Amino acid sequence: MTNINNIQSISQILDSQSTKKSKSSGPAQGFESLLNSVLEKTQESEQGIQATELGEIPAMDFDIQTVSSIVTDKTDKLLTSLESYAYKLDDGNITLKEIEPMLEELNADAASLLEETLSLGEDDQSLIDIARSTAVTAKTEYLKFQRGDYL
Repeated sequence: MTNINNIQSISQILDSQSTKKSKSSGPAQGFESLLNSVLEKTQESEQGIQATELGEIPAMDFDIQTVSSIVTDKTDKLLTSLESYAYKLDDGNITLKEIEPMLEELNADAASLLEETLSLGEDDQSLIDIARSTAVTAKTEYLKFQRGDYL
């Protein structure tokens, strides 16, 4: 029984030492003052003073594109490029060497468009048909140019 009493007296000594340490100045004191200043600012903002650093941050509006809108945009871009290519091909002042970089871009855009059409569902079958025929037209023009049909 005497051992139990010793435990109680040891715990009382430890409690008094921890109380003395918390009252002493040091790093804990600096944290306590910082915490108190933040709490005061929070209480002031609750009383009507608006604190901008603690206010709500509004979310940005996101422009989410669907796969069908991406395919539509790429198809439109490819059709515009094909039209520009046709005008340049018809112009006698522009050499075939000047047209070649445009055809390389047409070929790359057509490949990208074909990859995007694989992501579309059955509901967009008409869009798939238009996109694929546009891409095939661009690839055909690229092959004709590489083969030398326009020499």
